[in-house]
Amino acid sequence: REEKNWQQALSGAGLTRRGLQREVARNLGHRNWLEKQIAPRIQPNDAAVQRYYNEHLPAFQEPLRLRASHLFLAAPEGYPEEVIKRQQTLIEQLAKRLANGESFPALVAEFSEDEATKKRAGDLGYFAGERMLPEVFAATEKLHPGEISAPVRSRLGFHILRLTESLPPRTLTFEEAEPEIATLLADRKRVEAVGKMVANLR
Repeated sequence: REEKNWQQALSGAGLTRRGLQREVARNLGHRNWLEKQIAPRIQPNDAAVQRYYNEHLPAFQEPLRLRASHLFLAAPEGYPEEVIKRQQTLIEQLAKRLANGESFPALVAEFSEDEATKKRAGDLGYFAGERMLPEVFAATEKLHPGEISAPVRSRLGFHILRLTESLPPRTLTFEEAEPEIATLLADRKRVEAVGKMVANLR
């Protein structure tokens, strides 16, 4: 049936299978020819790349990033009050057990309701402020590596957090940013070169 629909689509466009193959080959040939014509014009020089980096330094700044794990109990806004209270009681009990020296990964494996992270000891990976629940980020930011937080309430539920690592804000070096800048400038020049060639053909 798919083959029949394919044939009907070709017929409706006034093409045969072989005709379509020729059309694709012709277009690819045009594209390859065009790329050869403009390739010498689009490679940015080192000075242009360096100038772009210097003029756009804020774009290459990385914010504070944290890596943490959490033990999570679901209690989103709108849940019945008795359920929220039950979850709050449990998270407080778990916080006491952690304070008494019980294993964070073990309690995560047994009690955490975040299925995406509980199998890896609650690891949330690295995150910046704009990609994390604000209450969670604010609480994690105050911790020292290895330190465990008191229970934290977010719109999704209750969290107990353990900071793994804190990466301070930094600016990417020129060497780190150079490939991205070179690609960006080459793409811009490609668009300009194609536009000029098309204009000259008119």
